[in-house]
Order: sequence, then C-alpha cells, then structure tokens
Amino acid sequence: MTLNHYRFDYVDGGGWSSYFNSIKLALFSTVFGTMIIFIIALFSTRFKAHPLLKNYVKVLVLLPLAVPGLVLGIAYILFFNAPQNPVSFVYGTMTLLVISTIIHYYTVPHLTLTHAIQQIPNQLDHAAQSLGSSHWTMFRKVYLPLTFPALCDVLVYLFVNAMTTVSAAIFLYSPDTNLASVAVLNMDDAGDTVAAVAMSILILLTSCAVKLVHWLFTRKMMTSTQRWRE
Repeated sequence: MTLNHYRFDYVDGGGWSSYFNSIKLALFSTVFGTMIIFIIALFSTRFKAHPLLKNYVKVLVLLPLAVPGLVLGIAYILFFNAPQNPVSFVYGTMTLLVISTIIHYYTVPHLTLTHAIQQIPNQLDHAAQSLGSSHWTMFRKVYLPLTFPALCDVLVYLFVNAMTTVSAAIFLYSPDTNLASVAVLNMDDAGDTVAAVAMSILILLTSCAVKLVHWLFTRKMMTSTQRWRE
C-alpha cells in the first residue's frame, strides 16, 4: 500500500470529505454529549427527587446499552422520515447523526460521571450553602475540578466511538454527511479493498492521536492539580 491509495477521490464509497465529516461528528458528539451527560448525571445524583422518578431515569440510562445500534437506526428512520413529523427536516443531517451517537453511547459516560460525582462528599454541598455560595460557584469550583479525570475519559470515549460508529449511522447518513466508517464498508463493497484499508488506518491513527493527547494532558494535569488524590 502506498500514498496513492489515500487519493480517495478516484474510488467509490466516499473520499476525504467522509473523513472530515467523521471528525466533525466526533467533535460535536464529544462537546455536546459531555455537557448533556454531565448535567443529567449531576442532577440525577445530587438533587432530590421522587424515588420513582429516579428509578425511571436509571432505566432510561441503561436502555441504550441494551438496544442494538441497528435497531436504533431503524427507529430513527421510522420516526424522523415520517412526512407528518414536524422535525422530519432533521433526517439526513449532521444534527441527527450527533443525536444518535450521543444516545447510542450514553450509558457508559453517564455511569462514569455518576460514580465520580458520588465520590464527592455531600458535606461540601452543605458547607457551600452555609457560606452562601451559589450553585454555579459550587459547580465551577468543586464539581468540575473533582470530576476532571472522569470528564477527560468521557471525552475520549465519545470521540473514539463517534469515529468508529457504523450500526446506527449507516441508516442515517446522506451524500453530504457520509462518514469514514461507512465509507470503509462502501469501498469494500465496491471492490476497493486497499482504499478501505487506507481509510481504516486514518480512523485508527486519529483515534490513537486523540488517546495520546488525552494521556499527555491528563498526566500533566494530574501531577499539577490532582496531587491531593495521592
């Protein structure tokens, strides 16, 4: 295999645009997914609610882990592709791919952040309230620093899975939102096996690069700001 095999414009199934679409999907899913999951995990862990409501949230959290991605993809088709649906315009866009990716991989990040939040003593909340600190101050100065390692792990988890997702995305992409992982399948089906391998290597190298940056960054941050954990 040579560098000429990375000239994807001469093969069927997808080109460099598919790779950059995957990068875009991974970034959007990572940023928005981490924020949404962290907020929901914080509310479900720290704020008082009826036990039935908490049990209902737990069931919803575990549901994406039990439902196969193919089933989710078909469900999205039936729901968003219906003509009478007022949000049918979302079908075939990057927005729907981001939503499906976040929901598909929601369970593991939620459980990770929930475990990290539960390790923070409740006495810190009571102390902050007695000192008159706002919820935003508590969130910014207590929860974010203490859950920072878990947040970094969630960021990498969502990014890598968004780069490699196929099951649900294969039903939801359009010619403008073709993804690298889907392009690998299309190239292989078209007989361009070497080009499919080249695209797979790009996905692998991108995921490894993100993991390396995560390791270097967290290692530096743990030694400078998380030394109290030792």
